[in-house]
Amino acid sequence: QPSPAAAAEAAVFTSIAGAELLDILREEGYSADVNERGVVVWKIDGYRAQLFIDADDGSNMQFHASFSDGNATLKKVNEWNRTKRYSRTYIDDDGDPHLELDLDLEGGVTRERIIDFLTTCKVSFNTWCREVVE
Repeated sequence: QPSPAAAAEAAVFTSIAGAELLDILREEGYSADVNERGVVVWKIDGYRAQLFIDADDGSNMQFHASFSDGNATLKKVNEWNRTKRYSRTYIDDDGDPHLELDLDLEGGVTRERIIDFLTTCKVSFNTWCREVVE
């Protein structure tokens, strides 16, 4: 009989709610809150990123970060998209750079996969800041 902690680790998520994601973030030592719109706001190294959860059924989530300043160029953005996997970056109509990563929960993912996704988001964000934004 597995312990309650081991059973929770082995749980398979086919959907997730903001409160569940917030619990995982905090258990992993990250600083995060849920705003009034239900978006998880994750503080990474003094910056804010968002984790959007599908409003219909919670079956997918998207990490999103953007800056309204910096030195992002189309050349840097294209280089990122050409050489990196698991994420995408773009410059919006106002000239602001954005970074996005997605996690699909359909079919089921473990808590460990969600934690791995969060690690990938943090590493991607820090690298993106250095390579695209600065």
